[in-house]
Amino acid sequence: MRDRILMAAIEEINYHGVRFTMNDLAKRLSVSKTSIYEHFSSKSELIHSILISVTQDIQQQEQAICNNAALTFAEKIAAILKVAPTMLGSINNFRLKDDLQLYYPNEFQITQKFNEERQERFLSLIVQGIETKALRPINTKVLRQIIASTLDDLFSYRFLSESNMTIPDALTAMSDILVNGLLPKKE
Repeated sequence: MRDRILMAAIEEINYHGVRFTMNDLAKRLSVSKTSIYEHFSSKSELIHSILISVTQDIQQQEQAICNNAALTFAEKIAAILKVAPTMLGSINNFRLKDDLQLYYPNEFQITQKFNEERQERFLSLIVQGIETKALRPINTKVLRQIIASTLDDLFSYRFLSESNMTIPDALTAMSDILVNGLLPKKE
C-alpha cells in the first residue's frame, strides 16, 4: 500500500503540483485519508519519502554507470548527465522546484544538498578522467559553474514550457553539448 500511495502522490504532483491535498490523494486511491495516515504521518513525510526515493534511484543509476567497465569516460559522462528519476515514475510538473522551495523549504533543502553532492561526484569523475589522461585538462571550477547554472536554468518552468521540452530532453541536449562540444564531428 505504501508504494501505491507514493505512486498516486506522484500522479497528484503531476496534476496539482505539491499543493495537492490528502483528500485528492485519498480520492485517487479510493481509500480513506486514515488509510494514508497509517503509512505517512503527514503530507510533508509523504513528500519527503518521494524525494528520498528519487535521490536513491538517481544515485543507483549513476553508480551503475560508473561501475560499467564497458563504457568509455566520455560515455560515462554523457550517461550521467542524462540521468533522471525512474524508480517512481516521471515527475513532469515543471513547477516542482519552485513549489518545493515555497511550500516545503525543508524538503527543498534536501534536493539542493543532493544536487550539490551529485555535482561533486560528477566532478570527481572528471578529475579522475583528467588524471588518467582519458580527458584533456580543463578548469573544473568553470565546469562546476557551467553545470550548476545550466541545471538551474534548464529546470525552470519558463524555459521548459517556452522550449516545449521535457526535463529528459533538456538533459540530453546539455549532455550532447558538454561532451561533444560545438565543433562538427571529424570525418
